[in-house]
Amino acid sequence: MLFYQNIYNLKIKEMDNNLINYALLELFISIIIGVILLFLTYRIIERIFIKKHNIQYNNIAVSVFSSSILFSVAYLINGIKSPIINSLRMIQNQANYDGNIVLDGFKYTGIFMFIVIITIIIVIVTAIYLYTTMTKSVNEFKEIKDGNIAVSLIVGVIVISISIMVKDSLYFLLETFVPYPEVINIY
Repeated sequence: MLFYQNIYNLKIKEMDNNLINYALLELFISIIIGVILLFLTYRIIERIFIKKHNIQYNNIAVSVFSSSILFSVAYLINGIKSPIINSLRMIQNQANYDGNIVLDGFKYTGIFMFIVIITIIIVIVTAIYLYTTMTKSVNEFKEIKDGNIAVSLIVGVIVISISIMVKDSLYFLLETFVPYPEVINIY
């Protein structure tokens, strides 16, 4: 009886170690992806919007506009780590897997990042296009440059709203790339 108890305890410890490893990996992926994408997003906002339109950094309307875009990006990348971890688990648990888990991790991270970045670009461009189309008589970027907080709030809310509407579909798309095992169809 003691022998079986020891085997059971070893299995529990092994499962705990795997769980800790996956939790640490998820934390690491979250930090790296989050910092990189938010930094790149801010640099793009800075180059395309702030420097192009010669806007001061102490402009509250620009801060509201930039913050809404940064929030939208963070909101959309929030769930990217789950498909990455699921992919790594599925690959690693395959009986005949003999690849390199690090290379496969980079491959799936790259695929998912590409899809998320394209989606983020589409969301932001669509939101700004929608607002500029709805308000033909208003030059939005001039208004934001002049400190019009109302315009920056409306554009920001449109960006965030479209992000909220797109998020579930984006994650569903990402999950289609996870190499789940084949399930036998019983019909």
